[in-house]
Amino acid sequence: MLGWFLIPFASFAVPIFWIRRAPYSRRKLAWQLLLPLVIGSVLGFVAQGAGEDSALKERGRWVDAKVVAVENDHSNKTRQCTLRKPNGQEVAPELKEGDGCEDGVGRGEVVRVRYDPEGLASPEGKSWKPGSYGVAIAVLGTVFVGFGMWGSMRMSRQDQ
Repeated sequence: MLGWFLIPFASFAVPIFWIRRAPYSRRKLAWQLLLPLVIGSVLGFVAQGAGEDSALKERGRWVDAKVVAVENDHSNKTRQCTLRKPNGQEVAPELKEGDGCEDGVGRGEVVRVRYDPEGLASPEGKSWKPGSYGVAIAVLGTVFVGFGMWGSMRMSRQDQ
């Protein structure tokens, strides 16, 4: 929530809704903070992927699961497979297309997946390998702070 919404929204909205009233002509420079808004959103998505990979690496379990339902099978939406372990327990959340629920997978088939028993991370197919997100997060964070400072400094120069 913090990475997806609050930080990007604040970096764009604070200069627009400055605490003291600013004339409209001075508010036009808020576009300079649009890049940190976009970078902050990308940073949120990358951090979510890193968190899911970390959860699967630490708590993940390999299991052969049976496909009990396939959603969006004959549409152009992303396919989702509902899985159950051999003991009947549901594997949550659903397996998505690209993670192992491909076109050839149908109802009643058994697939091997790595899943999070706590259900916080999406299950991954047998081709899953944990990724390294450290460099991407560091670069995006640095660029986010740099452009945010640049935009804020330009805004404050205009206020003087």
